[in-house]
Amino acid sequence: MDKKAQQTMSMPFGIIFAIFLIVVFVVVAFFAIKGFLDIGESSEVGLFYQDLQEAIDRARSSQTSEFEFEINLPKEVEFICFANLSAKITANTEKYELIEMYKVYEANVFLLPPESADSPWKNLDNINITKITEKQNPYCVPSSKNLVIKKSFYDRLVSIE
Repeated sequence: MDKKAQQTMSMPFGIIFAIFLIVVFVVVAFFAIKGFLDIGESSEVGLFYQDLQEAIDRARSSQTSEFEFEINLPKEVEFICFANLSAKITANTEKYELIEMYKVYEANVFLLPPESADSPWKNLDNINITKITEKQNPYCVPSSKNLVIKKSFYDRLVSIE
């Protein structure tokens, strides 16, 4: 009683193993692509800090200067804050609470929210943090706007608005 309908269908082991390997390679490729994208975002933050420092140095080396600096950061970064953590906090207490933990570092620029960047704080040279945070400390600018870098003739340091 040999009936063809009762026979079991089976795939050869080689085909099953090949499908398994394809799935593994696709999963590994997705993780590798995600890793490269994360590296791109962290380098974008590093380039932002470097370009901002170069713009500050360029303004400081001139007698007078006022120009806009375009902010180019990942979408997750909502604010760039300038803070004098050793002075009295006058505004944005909820934003201050996010950067208060960096008080132990010598930092004056912060990216909010902190988890949006690999390096959420930086200490920029040649900026007048006292003048920047004169009206409100911390002074925060939305990342969708541009920064205005200023230096007048009698200023030794650069201010940012």
